[in-house]
Amino acid sequence: PTSWWRGEEGGERQPEGEMSALLAPDAVALNSLIHFYARKGFYQHVHTAASQALTKRMNDPVLLFWRAFSILKQGRTSDAIRELESIRGKQGVQLPVLMCLKMAHTSGKHIDREEVSALEKGIFDDENAKRDSSLFLAATLCMLAGDNKKGRDYIGKVLQIQERYPQAHSMAGWIELTSGSDVKARKSMEMFKQAREASPEDVDALLGRAQYYEQVTKELHLAVEELNQCVVQFPWFTPALSEKARVLMTQGDWDQAIDAANRSLTLTPNSIESLRLSVLHLLAKDCRPQDAQRRMTELLDAIAQDEPRNAQLCFETSAVVSRFCARSPGMLSACSGLIAKATELSPQSSEYAAEQANQLLMQGKIQDAMADYKQATSLDEANMSALYGSITCQIMLGDVDDAAGQFEFLNEIHRYLREACRAVP
Repeated sequence: PTSWWRGEEGGERQPEGEMSALLAPDAVALNSLIHFYARKGFYQHVHTAASQALTKRMNDPVLLFWRAFSILKQGRTSDAIRELESIRGKQGVQLPVLMCLKMAHTSGKHIDREEVSALEKGIFDDENAKRDSSLFLAATLCMLAGDNKKGRDYIGKVLQIQERYPQAHSMAGWIELTSGSDVKARKSMEMFKQAREASPEDVDALLGRAQYYEQVTKELHLAVEELNQCVVQFPWFTPALSEKARVLMTQGDWDQAIDAANRSLTLTPNSIESLRLSVLHLLAKDCRPQDAQRRMTELLDAIAQDEPRNAQLCFETSAVVSRFCARSPGMLSACSGLIAKATELSPQSSEYAAEQANQLLMQGKIQDAMADYKQATSLDEANMSALYGSITCQIMLGDVDDAAGQFEFLNEIHRYLREACRAVP
């Protein structure tokens, strides 16, 4: 099912990250592009953008850091450690390099406790060294890792050192926006405003405002307005069109959404986000399955070329398209290839195993689906999707008594959870 996968060699089309990286007018703009891809989880795009920029700014430690970070996030731990060690102690990246090295050394089965202890000491020392550029990059890393409390601490230190630092205000806004707290997220708009006032060329701040309207206030039309401004003001930032298309589709404006997606594909024919939206439009709105199949092939090629080790992207794309394709054999086969790649990249993911079982069930492969549901449950006993899927398979196979037993087991779990909730003061 994954015979279409070409891996990291790719084809001849120019990656979106490469195009935007070469057109970015300065270092701040380039960092905004890298931050965008990192927030999206498009780590090969981060690698592409950093690598292309390094052809113009050789040995830039920040770009070398982002390249090493992208390698680490794609599971190539040994290669990442080697690259991180080569820039260890370099000006402007001291703290984030140590943080990434700690992440790398604690990600495997065999942990070098002595090395980790030395890294922790180095991190503690660098946290108090008052280097604004290093602290800023460390705050960015914390935001991406979901450690918003530590990120807030770091960016606060940056603003103490240099109060009028537009990018620091933007990052402070992103830290609050992604904190998971609605109260904190509502504070982010003021930070984005401060950043835009200090530097009208700050792409991160403009994207933050758009995300604020989409996520916090649900005013999608205002999010579109911010993205329109981004398209006009920063024509080099090609992902703005695909982001606009995505928000328009969320708003239910299919016509303008597909227009923006097509404009994006004219500039960058392998824009993954725009291709995904195009596939969904052809399936859900236009009901043109053959055209959708052709577009899906383009999407598979783009993922194989530009994000070959992105398990989450494969999972999300496969799950969404499989639900809209009316069980078309060709589309389900393509989706199966994607979810198979996701499980290959992350074999310990119960969520991915359960999704693979879901798609096998859609194809009528009940025994195979049952096996994958059991695999998903063995990886995570609390995976309710896998438990429900197993029950469905048992019923379809005529094992009604076993299915009844599973239902009783789930009822007991629910009763226990209800009583536990009542016991909480």
